[in-house]
Amino acid sequence: MAVPRIAIGGIEHETAGLLPGETPMSVFDRRRLPADQLLQRPGDANTVVDGYLHGARGREWEIAPLIWIKGTSGPPASRETFDAMLGELLDDLRRGGPVDGVLLSLHGSFAAEGIDDADGAVLQAVRDQVGPDVPLMSVHDLHCNLTEAMINPADALAVMRTYPHVDMRERALHVTDLMGETLAGRLRPTMAFRQLPLLWSAPRMIDAEPPMSEAVARVVEANNRPGVVSASLGVGYQWVDSPAVGTSTVVVTDDDLAAARVEADAMADWVWDRRSDWISQTMTPGEALALGDAQGAYPIVLADQADNTGGGAPGDGTEVLRMFIRDGREPSVVLYVVDAEAAAQAHEAGEGAVIDVQVGGRSHTDLGPPVHMRAVVEGLCDGNFVYDGPMWKGVSDSVGPTAWLKQGGVSVVVISLPQQPVDLALCHMLGMEPKEFRYICVKSTGHFRSGFEPVAGSIYNVDAKGLLSQSFSDLPFTRLGRAMYPLDEAAAKGF
Repeated sequence: MAVPRIAIGGIEHETAGLLPGETPMSVFDRRRLPADQLLQRPGDANTVVDGYLHGARGREWEIAPLIWIKGTSGPPASRETFDAMLGELLDDLRRGGPVDGVLLSLHGSFAAEGIDDADGAVLQAVRDQVGPDVPLMSVHDLHCNLTEAMINPADALAVMRTYPHVDMRERALHVTDLMGETLAGRLRPTMAFRQLPLLWSAPRMIDAEPPMSEAVARVVEANNRPGVVSASLGVGYQWVDSPAVGTSTVVVTDDDLAAARVEADAMADWVWDRRSDWISQTMTPGEALALGDAQGAYPIVLADQADNTGGGAPGDGTEVLRMFIRDGREPSVVLYVVDAEAAAQAHEAGEGAVIDVQVGGRSHTDLGPPVHMRAVVEGLCDGNFVYDGPMWKGVSDSVGPTAWLKQGGVSVVVISLPQQPVDLALCHMLGMEPKEFRYICVKSTGHFRSGFEPVAGSIYNVDAKGLLSQSFSDLPFTRLGRAMYPLDEAAAKGF
C-alpha cells in the first residue's frame, strides 16, 4: 500500500462580530506560517497543527503542508481578506497534487463580511477541491458555533474539551487516529449534530470546576459508548450577531447515523435540562474585591472578561486600573493594557525613568478615559517571548514593545499588540513576579488560569466597562433568528 499523503493546515479566527470595524490582513499576518515553514515545525507544541504533525509523522505519512493562519480574535474579516486567505489555502492544496486525507485546524466561530459561517465555507471549498471520497476532518475550539455548513462537507469534527485549552494537541491526535482508522478501511465515520438555542456564560466554561467538569464527564461518557468513536460539545461564542450562535453537540459513529443522532440528542437533552447551570450572574470589580478581601486569600485575581483581548476586545479599558489607584489597592498590577503609544513613550525614556503618561482608554468611549500616571519605567522588553505554561508551552508570540510602569504600589504592563495573559512568561521577561502582588487584574476570561491559577489565592470574573459583556441582555442581538435562553425563558430546544 502506498504511503498516505495527508494535507495539514488551517485558517483560524474567533470573530467578535459585535465589535466595530474589521480585522485586517495585517493581524492575520502576525501568525501566518507558509506551507514550506509548516514542515519545519517539530510538532511538540500544544496546538492543533502540532498535534497533527506529530500524529502524521508517527504513522510515517507523507505530509502535504498547507498554510496555517491563526489570527488574533477581533471583528470580522473583509470579504477580500477572507477570499485571499482561502485562495492561498486552496492553492497550496492544488499545488501539492492529490491527497489521501485533509486535516484542518479551524476555530469554529469565524465570520467574514457577508459570511456568517466562514469555517463552513472553508470546509466546503476544500471538499469541492478534493472531491467526495477524500476524508476531511478538523478540530474546533471549545467556543465554536457549529452549523450544518460545517457538518455537511466534513467526515469528522472534534471539539476541544478544556478551558483553558490545554488539550489542543490531544484533540488533534484523537482526530489523527480517526483519519488513520478511516484510511485503513476500519472506520466509516458518520456524523450527527444538534444545535441548542443557548448562550453559555464564559465563567461556567472552566473545565476544572463544576458545572463544566460535569459537562466534560458527560461528553467522555458519550465517547465511551459502544459504537461511538468521537463525542464533542461546543459551548459557543456569543459576541457575534448571527443565526450560527449557540451551543452544539456532535457525535461520530462507525457507519451508524441513527446511533449518532441518538447520542447527539441525548447529550443535547442533558445540557438543555440543566440550562440554568450554564448561566452566571455578572459581578462588578468592587463587589469581587469585597468578597476577596473578606475571604483573605491573596493574590486576588480579577478577570476583566468584558475587555478580554483573547475574545477580540480592544484591551485598553481603564476602570480597574483607575480603581486600584483611587482606592490605594497596593501592591497591584493590571495585565495587560494595549497601548502602543504609552509603550513607545516608556521605551523612549528608558528603564528607570519617571514619565508622565496617559494609559489606556483610547479605543472606545466605553473603555476610557485614559488614566494619567506619573510612573517609573520598571522594565522594558521587545515583546517577543515563548510561552512556558501548559496551554501554549513552546509557542512563540510577539506583543510588540512592552513596558512595566509603576506608580507607587500600582503597576501596569502596557503592550503594543493585543494579547491576553496566558501564563507568566512575559511578566518574567520584565523581571516581574506576579505572586508578589496582592491584587492582579488580567484582561482575560479563562485562559489566564493555565498560568495564573497556581499563584492565585482567589479568582473572580468581573464585568468592568467593556465591549464583551457577559450580561447577554445588554448585547445588541438582532439576527439570532430564534428565541435564545437566557434572553427568553420560554426558548425551546428546537429538535
